[in-house]
Amino acid sequence: MNILLVTPIYSAHYDAGWFWLRAFQKLGHTVTIWDYRLDSKPPPIIHYPDLVLVLKGESIDPRRLPSPRFCYWPDAFERDPGVEERLRGYDKVFTSNRPTPEWMIWLPTGWDPVIHRNLELKREVSSVYVGTANSEYKIKMISEIRPNHIRGNGWGRDISGPAIYLHELVSYLNQMRVLIDVHQSPRAGLNRKLFEMIACGFTLVDRVPGVEEILGLRLADQVSFRTPERARELIQYFLYHPSSGREDLWRREREQIAKHTYESAVEAVLDLVK
Repeated sequence: MNILLVTPIYSAHYDAGWFWLRAFQKLGHTVTIWDYRLDSKPPPIIHYPDLVLVLKGESIDPRRLPSPRFCYWPDAFERDPGVEERLRGYDKVFTSNRPTPEWMIWLPTGWDPVIHRNLELKREVSSVYVGTANSEYKIKMISEIRPNHIRGNGWGRDISGPAIYLHELVSYLNQMRVLIDVHQSPRAGLNRKLFEMIACGFTLVDRVPGVEEILGLRLADQVSFRTPERARELIQYFLYHPSSGREDLWRREREQIAKHTYESAVEAVLDLVK
């Protein structure tokens, strides 16, 4: 197929665009990129696209795109008020949000086995959170969980290091004993960081909608939390109890995310192209 992939792949640290591109190309498709944050108009297309896939697309009017036009919306709906109305202009919309509106398709995804993996490094750092300080819920949770390290924008230089991406992120996560994922809000759906983290190390996650569906109820009960107090208890337990079964739980986490790669997501999207 000839794909027009619309994503802020060059203008921002939205590295998921690269993973979608890799997945399309691995499956043998031709891809043209339009970074809508750099260019106001799409690039000239020699061959009419068999599919237009927009990743994010917060400033795009979908009615100006040829059909079939699909969108993958990766963020919590509350980050962009009114986005659901705009998304209705697409032929199909995929999202990782739960609860998922009935006219959207739930498609949680977020890791590439070639990139996100166990590098078998020595894990010398106790606990870490990687992410942006972009919501009151997240700031409150992380400030009370108090991980040993924080990496990301908006936290202040005195308490965190700079944001990291791609291979640097994978290497960093591989040096941690316990990884912590906290979402935009307790109502938001899954972020792709959950999949990236689990692929790189044992992960604890806040109990947002979708966690049980990905991990299964029993495993979710063991590795998720609703309060910062419970998160601290879990961190201490898995760090300092040799019999905690942390490695076995991490193996089970990896098994649960195995089918949620970018390549699997691309196949699911293309299955719906008429």
